[in-house]
Amino acid sequence: MAEGGGNPAGDDRPRQLFNRYYDAPTTPLPRVRPEDLLQAPIRQEPATQEPGVRDRVRAAGRTVGRGVGDMPLRVVYTAGAAVVTVVAVLLVFLVFSGDKPEERERVQEAAAGGAGVTSAAPSASPTPSPSPVLPKVPVSRAMPIFPGSGSSTVSYVLDRKSGISYAKYGTPWEDGDLAPFAFAQRTGAEDGVPALIGSAPLPGAAPGTLATYADYRKIAARAAKWTLRHQPQDSKITWTASVPLRRGMGWLLGYKASYRIGAKKHSSQAFVMVAGAGKRKPALLFASVPDSRSELYRDLDMLFWTLSPL
Repeated sequence: MAEGGGNPAGDDRPRQLFNRYYDAPTTPLPRVRPEDLLQAPIRQEPATQEPGVRDRVRAAGRTVGRGVGDMPLRVVYTAGAAVVTVVAVLLVFLVFSGDKPEERERVQEAAAGGAGVTSAAPSASPTPSPSPVLPKVPVSRAMPIFPGSGSSTVSYVLDRKSGISYAKYGTPWEDGDLAPFAFAQRTGAEDGVPALIGSAPLPGAAPGTLATYADYRKIAARAAKWTLRHQPQDSKITWTASVPLRRGMGWLLGYKASYRIGAKKHSSQAFVMVAGAGKRKPALLFASVPDSRSELYRDLDMLFWTLSPL
């Protein structure tokens, strides 16, 4: 190769001059000072990405807020009242949908029990004064043992509706229908007050769980107050007995009802027995004998001795 711009051997092309790289002319680089960099404007690229999920949620919230804020207050209050009304109606329906009238429940139980009272005819017994007040129930008081032989026991009452059995008497007792008792025995009324024996599930609402004798004593007091409808009006009550039953769980309360018939003083001896029978309601056995049939007082004792859960 020829140096200084000559052509190589055998190359007939016109000869061209060239410069070596270290002899070529150069352009000097500009001098940059640090203060120039601090004063130079910072270039920002335009945002090309779409807003994220958080930005979209915030934008939607602002839109909804503006929509609710623009609504008239009357519309907001009306909508709120409608919601409250619907919730109240639903709650009332849920709370009271299971209630049943006591009379309907009584009729259904009588039908399920088979034999018994199907008529709600009013009793011929005198009506007591409203809301009678009973004296304090004694925790314990021995049951009176009445003299005499009493009536003959001809068989036993099997009150399956109430869940108990007890003595069934012959003359002068007669079977009869008397609401709400499932089974009743009565005698002819002398001086307008008949002797009465009747059994039924405890009237009124079910008392719930009865676990102790004290529970049964309390329910027996409630039952005794209910039985005053079968005593003459304005009767005065004196407790004569407060003892547990001989068989099973239950309690007996005895009382003397004092009253006037015309100008004469009279009284009746009564037993109220509440017995657990494995049912939703305990069984009630009630018996009352007026002083005009005092020879039947002994029958009260026999009811207590023969009462038994089925």
